[in-house]
Amino acid sequence: MPNQQGELRLGVIGTGCIGMEHIRNALLLPSVRVVAIADPHEPSRQTALAELQHAGVREVIALERDAEMLQLSDVDAVLVCTPNDTHHAVMRQVLASGKHCLVEKPLCTLISHCAETVALARQPGGFGGTAPLLWCGMEYRYIPAIARLIQEADQGLIGDLRMLSIREHRFPFLKKVGNWNRTNERTGGTLVEKCVHFFDLMRRILRSEPRRIFASGGQEVNHKSVDSDVLDSAYVIVDFQSGARAMLELCMFAEASKHQEEVSLVGTRGKLEAFAPSHGTKQDDESEVNFRRCLRSSKFIAEYEERELAESAPRAERELAQKFD
Repeated sequence: MPNQQGELRLGVIGTGCIGMEHIRNALLLPSVRVVAIADPHEPSRQTALAELQHAGVREVIALERDAEMLQLSDVDAVLVCTPNDTHHAVMRQVLASGKHCLVEKPLCTLISHCAETVALARQPGGFGGTAPLLWCGMEYRYIPAIARLIQEADQGLIGDLRMLSIREHRFPFLKKVGNWNRTNERTGGTLVEKCVHFFDLMRRILRSEPRRIFASGGQEVNHKSVDSDVLDSAYVIVDFQSGARAMLELCMFAEASKHQEEVSLVGTRGKLEAFAPSHGTKQDDESEVNFRRCLRSSKFIAEYEERELAESAPRAERELAQKFD
């Protein structure tokens, strides 16, 4: 993906809150250079330009329309950081351009649009006749404590995975341009806009697909004084094909929490827990425990299984006898 000088030249489409986060992260990478930005909102463009110039980046092309950026040969890859309901249209243009792309979650707000986007991404084209890289940003997989939980679960350290619980207690949705993130129509709903991270984690950790979903949520505290219909709290229970179960607990008026995310995974031989710090934490506190592994006693498991086997034998004999009565 980098050019002949070993440098990746990025274009950022959408320079609001999350676009600025990506720009700041790109500035930390010596082999990455932001060469273009696009956003129809003038204040957002100016904020991004000021950030880049403050970091010493002078040669940046600032555009209103993303279509103009996609015609630039100096852009190797793009970050799509626009409102959710625009992703489908933007991604059609991006994929047609042959440029590599990281798109913010959710991929799209409608299943049909997601399916179309994936199909377009799999078509040959782009560089050297191969399909360009497309990734939907699911960065929660890489939170250090959660990444360790995934690794140890994959290694089978706690046996067969049976129960997964994810709790996020956090702050309300941030203020964004035109309050686009306050309606289900534009975001896909809170469980899509925010919680797609957690459903991704469920599928990744359990390595299975859902077969049944139960959910209950409401708008209890946040955004009641504005024209908004997004949930601020919910419980979701997911039964998986593997027989495992997962639960999400979301509360978006609980920023006064020690941890923003807590993940608990229970297997037949033990339990793993991962904790992510509350919003605004600038550095790790070495004294804080952010990961725990608790293994069941092998002696207890052996004795329990032995008792279960002993009790099941007479029961099986009775059931067999009843069949012939």
